[in-house]
Amino acid sequence: MPQRSTGPVFRVRFDAVTFEQDLKRVRGEGRTIAHDARQQLERDGVPASLLAPCQSEARDGTDLAGLVKLYLPIPYGAWGLVLAGDRDPDGPFLLPLAFGERHPARRPSVYDIAHHRHHGQWPPGTR
Repeated sequence: MPQRSTGPVFRVRFDAVTFEQDLKRVRGEGRTIAHDARQQLERDGVPASLLAPCQSEARDGTDLAGLVKLYLPIPYGAWGLVLAGDRDPDGPFLLPLAFGERHPARRPSVYDIAHHRHHGQWPPGTR
């Protein structure tokens, strides 16, 4: 992951249970991308310049207002993370809500999974 950025860099803290749930949904290349991204992000953080805001009313029916997304592999990969901001005594950090394929055929996307975890229900038309 390129780390050339003049802007802020956010710490990233993964929840082990959530990460393992996401790994159960992917195989092969996806697992490698997930593990590599976690290692890099926990070590180096993520520059704000690589993050994109999620939409409140996306075409796919998801509502991820206030969350950000990161494409993997950087910069425009077919996989992604959806992250929420949080704060601890050391300052702000990002917490991944979901890892997965951005726009797969016939199964929930990373955005669907993040919507479900954020709102406690699947977006309309999913499942």
